[in-house]
Amino acid sequence: MTSCEHLRLRSEFNYLRESGRKTVTKSMIFITAPGLDNRLRCGVICSRKFSKLAVRRNRARRLLYESFRLLQPELRNGWILMIPRYAIMSMKCQDVLEEMRVAAGKADLLAGNGRF
Repeated sequence: MTSCEHLRLRSEFNYLRESGRKTVTKSMIFITAPGLDNRLRCGVICSRKFSKLAVRRNRARRLLYESFRLLQPELRNGWILMIPRYAIMSMKCQDVLEEMRVAAGKADLLAGNGRF
């Protein structure tokens, strides 16, 4: 995943929070919105509220980014914001991937569905 596929600006995160559609799963909060640049991009927010240990926050970020990378060919264009929940710490990458696939299906972001 290249750096141009990441959401980086505060304005991008604010856009997603204000106009996004939220789906809550066991391991993450999945927020989607139509992209302003007509590309598939994602961002992860994992603050110290999640865990005071940087090791745990980084593992949660890595799991979400890797699951997004694996699911990317199945997704349509749009912006995605993922916020991990503490249950992600006991999950493997394949479990997170399946949960992300379900969340993307609920958000109508999978290529087989018709929304964005």
